[in-house]
Amino acid sequence: MRYGHLGAATCLLTALTLAGCVSTRQEPPSPRAPAAPVAARDAVSSAVASEEGPRALVPPKLRLDARARPVRQAVTLELDPRKEAFRGTADVDLTLTEATRELWLHGEELSVESATLEVNGRKVPVAALPMGEFLAFVTEEPVGPGAATLHVEYTGRALANEDSGIFREQDAGRWYAMTQFEALYARRAFPCFDEPGFKLPWQLTLRVRAEDGAFSNSPVEAEERGEDGWKTVRFRPTPPLPSYLVAFAVGPFDVVDAGRAGRNSVPVRMLVPRGHAAEAAWAARVTPPLLERLEEWFGTPYPFAKLDVLAVPGGPGGAMEHPGLITFGAQSMLGPVEGDSLWRQRAFAETQAHELAHQWFGNLVTMAWWDDLWLNESFADWLAYKIITQWQPGWRWDVRRVEARGQAMAEDQLVSARSIRQPIESVGDINGAFDGITYGKGAAVLAMFESWLGPDAFQLGVRRYLQTHARGSATTHDFFQALSATVDRDVGPAFSTFLDQPGVPLVSMELQCPQGAPPQLALAQRRYLPLGSPGGEGATPWRVPVCVVYTAGGTRARACTVLAEPTGTLVLKEAKACPEQVHPNADGRGYYHALLRGDGLERLARRGGQGLSITERRVLMDDAQALVASGDLDVAQALTLATRLLRPEDPDLVQGAVGVVDSVRDEFVPDSLLPHRARFVRGLFGPLARRLGFVSRPGESEDQRMLRPLLVWMVANVGEDAALRAEARKLALRWLEDRSTLPLDATSAVLGTAAATGDAALHQRLREALRSTPSGRERELIFGALGTFKDPALSRASLELLLAPEVDAREALPILFGQLSEPPTRAGAFGFLREHFEPLRQRLPRDISTWLLATGSFFCDAEHRQQVADFFGPHARQIEGGERTLAQSLERVDLCIAQRAALRPGLERFLTRY
Repeated sequence: MRYGHLGAATCLLTALTLAGCVSTRQEPPSPRAPAAPVAARDAVSSAVASEEGPRALVPPKLRLDARARPVRQAVTLELDPRKEAFRGTADVDLTLTEATRELWLHGEELSVESATLEVNGRKVPVAALPMGEFLAFVTEEPVGPGAATLHVEYTGRALANEDSGIFREQDAGRWYAMTQFEALYARRAFPCFDEPGFKLPWQLTLRVRAEDGAFSNSPVEAEERGEDGWKTVRFRPTPPLPSYLVAFAVGPFDVVDAGRAGRNSVPVRMLVPRGHAAEAAWAARVTPPLLERLEEWFGTPYPFAKLDVLAVPGGPGGAMEHPGLITFGAQSMLGPVEGDSLWRQRAFAETQAHELAHQWFGNLVTMAWWDDLWLNESFADWLAYKIITQWQPGWRWDVRRVEARGQAMAEDQLVSARSIRQPIESVGDINGAFDGITYGKGAAVLAMFESWLGPDAFQLGVRRYLQTHARGSATTHDFFQALSATVDRDVGPAFSTFLDQPGVPLVSMELQCPQGAPPQLALAQRRYLPLGSPGGEGATPWRVPVCVVYTAGGTRARACTVLAEPTGTLVLKEAKACPEQVHPNADGRGYYHALLRGDGLERLARRGGQGLSITERRVLMDDAQALVASGDLDVAQALTLATRLLRPEDPDLVQGAVGVVDSVRDEFVPDSLLPHRARFVRGLFGPLARRLGFVSRPGESEDQRMLRPLLVWMVANVGEDAALRAEARKLALRWLEDRSTLPLDATSAVLGTAAATGDAALHQRLREALRSTPSGRERELIFGALGTFKDPALSRASLELLLAPEVDAREALPILFGQLSEPPTRAGAFGFLREHFEPLRQRLPRDISTWLLATGSFFCDAEHRQQVADFFGPHARQIEGGERTLAQSLERVDLCIAQRAALRPGLERFLTRY
């Protein structure tokens, strides 16, 4: 699963601060939860009474009682997307392992109307009582052990503008109902055993209006139309699935046939809101070949009977890997017929590879409990990068892997960071596991161990693991067993040092060339800690697979070792003389920052990256940023390294250099030196940016088109390029008159640049355009631009759209995060958030509240840090996972304060030269 409430653009903007676009759950406000019927309450009162007097019911703390295990479940729902209420029946076949009077299932916001229990062929009276996220079914006398069937009739609510449970969205006046059950939301649709370790066959039946389509995980088994204008659609039983993978959708979807794919020639279809069929062309084109690539890698066919890919209208922008019914936010999956974004297309392909990889990692074999979520998400991310790189080598997606590694390290540098395998003790821990650590760090660690063990051996180990546990559940130990048996060594101890403790290793290397002996590297490891970190020293040493590449006598060679102690040595056996250069991280596969002692970094810089791959140069740039933040490298050295590694003809190196320069936050630069920084940026990137301009030209490469938005925006805004700013305003006004004048990739940079220096007239034009723009993607661009105005009155007017009745607050969130990301508007945006926190929460999906707690991390001063702590502290205690989120926000502020003080002297020396 990949979450994304704010859309891809905002995720990228806030990735380091908000730790990725991740949904986190909170307790719903009490008015949302229906009360138990009086009859049920009275029945329970009787049921829990005994000869010894009343007996209190104590619900499970987190996990259900192991005395009952589900065998299969059938669910029938009557659902009209136009209405909030729905009705359902659930029939759960169970095995009771011992006698009990209490049967606990998950059930949240459901009103039970009746329930019956049959045990060993005998019907027994049962009463139902809702208790928080649980439903208790209580008998007068103990029942079991043996086979049982629980039948429940109930009602629930499909809320509009939500994104979990059964939720409803509107598109062009038509209503649709969809589901999102991961992690803990199947319980809002039906009573169930809502834990990943319970895998069972499901049979769904949907009673819907005749004009609506109905879709689920499995093919349709039967469909019957009634005379009342409704129809009943029964789906085939699924293979064993956990509850979070059950899915269905109802509404007037158009169906796009994408042919058949894979060894079993499964049907592939795109399901899109009415009228959007043409926009699914890219999704239909790339899905079949990606599926076939994955089948080839796994060596087994796609393990389900069909593959539908559904575009969810409305707010959510993530994706979910339901077997047979993958879902995407419509803006991620659909693109215009003309002028589509290359970034969107490639991001969709990567995300689709991730979701398709889940059909094996997670769906065929499911983690037994949420502490092993990495077996789903880390593996899917890692394999997605690999498959895209193999399928489209010209995209150089291995560079995107290195970028994701760097983003994960930025999250993992916090002392308050999670470990990949964090113990799960609360609902907040479950939702908090869907973060950059599980996804990005986990994928990077897998890439490192794959490189260490060898790709072929690693692949065989994965195949053994999947074959052993197919259609069942598994743990990390199970994976270690399969991989260790394949490679004939115990991989668990080394792997576990990265899975079970947080943090990034910092590996220092010093080249030594003793006379009469081969050259060697003296190695040392410790935990990487940025300046201002509150402790974190004394971490247990990692067992780090360290691989370096070096050039000696004009020949490139590679050397590897496992650094298991605080210090060690790596002999460069193939070097006949002292190497000209040593790169500390071959292919960028190692999950560690590297510090080259002596003149090691200067040797690499002097050669300008000669003899190094693009990924290796990008890793040097990433490490330079990290070493500046830890005080191990002067900021002038890092900026100089970026200029020496930069190659204007290579977009990935340009993008890496932009990242190094942009890592110097505005707060680090004294106001008097802002013009100097602007001259530095124009001198370094200006010629290429002006040559590219905002508008693509015939004959341009796709790489140039993808680089344009980032580079031209950087020069126009950070470089304060007057000519580009004037061009942006002219193009923005033209686009407001005719949306076909700019492709999507260019429009964001044009509108953002124009608005950053925009006046009231432009602000008014954008507001008017918003009122007349139905398209979600164009509205996203306009909201993003409205979040970049610097004038206080205009920025406030933009923020007020978050509370406007005619605006969906979800799509207006980029205004808030855009203003928080810029120092001139940050305090005003935070003040607005404090002033309207509760009304804003009520207008947003309940699971976004934790995101709002993360907004304080944008600050870089002690006064606002205190304001963040004082305001959000009480809220954090009331929201699941809120205290960890707030702690990480405050730690980020502390790091920024410390780094600003430490880096300013070196930055001043560097910038005064420009």
